[in-house]
Parts: sequence; structure tokens; C-alpha cells
Amino acid sequence: MVLQMSKRREDDKWGPHSHCVVCGVATPENEKYCSAICEAKYNQEAEKYKRQQKMSYIFIGIMGVLVILMFALPYLIPNLFS
Repeated sequence: MVLQMSKRREDDKWGPHSHCVVCGVATPENEKYCSAICEAKYNQEAEKYKRQQKMSYIFIGIMGVLVILMFALPYLIPNLFS
């Protein structure tokens, strides 16, 4: 109840608005960015995050293949370790 009252007073004071996801500046309602610069920064960070995720998956895959090869190598080439 108290939260609803304070929210109502805040809306009366500032009007309906949201905040930029990059810098936090107040923006018109239902807008994610305050400017094209913030939108470009957000898109750049999103691409960087996707690239890092892809590299992590590749690294995990390579490590998995190496572990499997380590355990399978004695069976594939039995005379190597005799």
C-alpha cells in the first residue's frame, strides 16, 4: 500500500518516464536509449558479449576433444605406451 502511494506521488511529480539502459538518464516512456550514442554503445557491448560467448564455447569444445583424446589415445595406439 505504501509502495503504491509513493509510486503514485513519484508519477505525479515526474510524469511517466523510463531510463536509458546505458547511462540512466530519464527518457520518454517506452524508449530504451536517450541518444544514438548510447544506442551505439549498447549495440557495441552486445556484439562484444556475443563474441566472448562464442569464444568460450569454442574453448570448452576444444578442451572436451582434448580430454577425450587423452583417454582414447592408449586404445587407439596401443604400442605407443608399451
